[in-house]
Amino acid sequence: MTLAYMITESNKDVEILQKLLPKHLSEDIKFIAGESSYRARSLGTSLLATRKTPVALVLDADTDNESQIFEKRDLINYVLRQVSSGIPFQVFLGVPQLEIVFLQNKSLIEKIAQRQFNDLEWQLSQSKPKEFLETVFGNNQQINARIFSNINDEEIRILQQHPLIQEIITFLSSLITSSVAIN
Repeated sequence: MTLAYMITESNKDVEILQKLLPKHLSEDIKFIAGESSYRARSLGTSLLATRKTPVALVLDADTDNESQIFEKRDLINYVLRQVSSGIPFQVFLGVPQLEIVFLQNKSLIEKIAQRQFNDLEWQLSQSKPKEFLETVFGNNQQINARIFSNINDEEIRILQQHPLIQEIITFLSSLITSSVAIN
């Protein structure tokens, strides 16, 4: 049984979430890469309308401007609410991008990268996480693999403490609780 659909902008985002979400929460989740922000939103709308299954939509905010983030979340929520028929959904925005979850702990990313970052590099990491990680690890498809192969379970738990991951965990936990109550 599919408890919920988790829709992201890319396969890289799916990989991040599959590694960081606790197994007991993610085992009944169907992960879908939308291949773009627009396509991910469209898939979320379609799945809510046709499958009547909860949707978690995880997108990049592509900004750290609070009013633009609010506006983007508000617009997406409005569209999804129009088709949801009371089916639970939630929009999660990685500010400015989902990869920020790797950069919440400077010493951890320095350990993974095997180098120290100066203040200017660290500022760039916070404003442009994807670009920063591509610069540090090389512009290839293996950034996630390189990060996850160099951390242990305890360090994964550190990454799981990021507020975005915690919000997703809370939403998924509420779905499990409500599905147990229904059955």
